[in-house]
Amino acid sequence: MRKVLFVCNLLIGLYCYGQNNIEISIQQDARLFFLGDKKGNDALTINLLSRVEFPVYSFKKNHLIASFSIEYADLVKKNYTRYAFGAGYVVKSIYKKVGAGAYIDFGKIYRQEEGFYSLSFSGELNYRINNRLKFICTSQFTQRKDLTVLYNSEKKYIVSGFIGIKYSL
Repeated sequence: MRKVLFVCNLLIGLYCYGQNNIEISIQQDARLFFLGDKKGNDALTINLLSRVEFPVYSFKKNHLIASFSIEYADLVKKNYTRYAFGAGYVVKSIYKKVGAGAYIDFGKIYRQEEGFYSLSFSGELNYRINNRLKFICTSQFTQRKDLTVLYNSEKKYIVSGFIGIKYSL
């Protein structure tokens, strides 16, 4: 509960500070939603990624951002939650209504009582529907120490594909 209050206070404070173009996204892991995986998670498994982006420095056609993200997956074995802070470079338009972004973040993965630090790189393509709403596709490359420690997996990194929407406040 303290984490939720902290995040709400942070968002309200940054919004009141007078930032322009704060963007909030909500995305779903496409593979888990449509196909599931071979680990017991069926299709329609929830794996949501939400990111709040705050512009730090704006150029003419692009800008640098600071971000806070939360990822939650309702998995069969030990739910997955990841909180992260990061930075990114966003190009408003690479071709007509299509934009792109590159992000790096550092956070912590929680699997029940266990916690693991994690680094992540993401690339995003977005399609501007109107001035406030975008359709987005994100590819995320995440360090997953939780898999090696809890499940003796040899995979140290996971690539995920997300689809969703981004709304500009």
